[in-house]
Amino acid sequence: MNNLEYKIVVSNVSKSYKMYNNPIDKMKEGLSLTGKNLHTNFWALKNVDFQVERGEILGIMGRNGAGKSTLLKIITGVLRPTYGEVLVEGRISSLLELGAGFNMEYSGIENIYFYGMLMKLTREQIDDRLQEIIDFAEIGDYVNQPVKTYSSGMFARLAFSCAINVEPDILIVDEILSVGDMRFQSKCFNKFKEFKKKGVTILYVGHDVGLMKTFCDSTIWMNNGEIEMTGDPAYVVSKYTEFMYLDDISEFTTYKMFQKDEKKTGVNNRELMNSGDETTNKKFNLKNESVEKIEEKIGNNSITHWGTHVGMVKCVMLADGNDIEKTYFSPEDIIKIKVVFDSTAIENLKKFSVAFSIKNKEGTDLIVKSTYDEEIYFNSPKKKQFVTFSLVTHLAVGEYYLVIALEDRKNPAIMYYEYIEGAKYFKIYSDKKIFGIVDMKTDIKIESME
Repeated sequence: MNNLEYKIVVSNVSKSYKMYNNPIDKMKEGLSLTGKNLHTNFWALKNVDFQVERGEILGIMGRNGAGKSTLLKIITGVLRPTYGEVLVEGRISSLLELGAGFNMEYSGIENIYFYGMLMKLTREQIDDRLQEIIDFAEIGDYVNQPVKTYSSGMFARLAFSCAINVEPDILIVDEILSVGDMRFQSKCFNKFKEFKKKGVTILYVGHDVGLMKTFCDSTIWMNNGEIEMTGDPAYVVSKYTEFMYLDDISEFTTYKMFQKDEKKTGVNNRELMNSGDETTNKKFNLKNESVEKIEEKIGNNSITHWGTHVGMVKCVMLADGNDIEKTYFSPEDIIKIKVVFDSTAIENLKKFSVAFSIKNKEGTDLIVKSTYDEEIYFNSPKKKQFVTFSLVTHLAVGEYYLVIALEDRKNPAIMYYEYIEGAKYFKIYSDKKIFGIVDMKTDIKIESME
């Protein structure tokens, strides 16, 4: 394998398990002289194929039973594939099962050495890392006590510290970033960032879609043992969220998805952000426009577009304080978000809500508002009505996109009449150097103690 290209190559990997109705059938099949088959084959993985570059953080997501853990066990060598092959270059440190290999009778110190030897480190190498592992775990003098006396949190922190301080070439993380308090989690993420700078390849598996979008360079969505989609995290996560919503409501309602040509793979951020409308510098009066003219303003540039009543939204417009349509704003500009919709299909308008979200390129919600949460309600259904949100974003320089949602708020779990992710795209520009996500107005005073 070329060290400069890929650290992990998974080639057409499939994994089958024999499933028996009861344990005795397995014995009967083994002892059968006629070769009678008493099992069925369950394919946990089917023709999985992908590569991971050196220094890449790859996220793998999917609902329970999608085949994620089976795939990781094959990559780490715990399981062998039924078909296909996996090529891995370098030392793997896995956080699949924290504390695997620990002896409960040994002290924390003894288990650090034991784990290090399992990872093929010399005693001298472990000596060099010992204090760093102890300091990172933050369990104090308990490190000299048998681990059987540890709380579950202390045990996990020590195991986590051991796993990430052995200088791996590849780190595999499986939904364990909830270890410890907020301070400890921050330390873990800083360590991961340090790994990335050093060129360590990281595989992260989890259900935290926010983390998937902000932490990973690329994402794989797995479903029923197969790769459903791969590509840009923001795009793949959006499609996965859409799928999970469909899966939850498909038995109870008619689900529709906005029909357009879509690729199996995601799009990169540059293509995504350049797909929005150009600045028109045209004043647009919603009340004077015909329905046909308004509907022309819903384009095909959305990332995802779905819901139970697709087509309710007739127009989404971004404008400045003078109602001039634009896609470029300064942090101090008034931005108006205007949504035209048809509410005649809504039975309970008191539980109906219009919402928007402004997201960055990674798909992180930065600003979210809804009529329902602001206690603004609709009186009567109308064929053509609109809501205007006016705000000053104070956002830092960058590229952003808009999500528009028509919500049913009857239950704590929000249902969506229509959900458009990527309804509009825009940029924030400024000559001022802005650090952080937003540029909030701050009162600064200089005073003397004399």
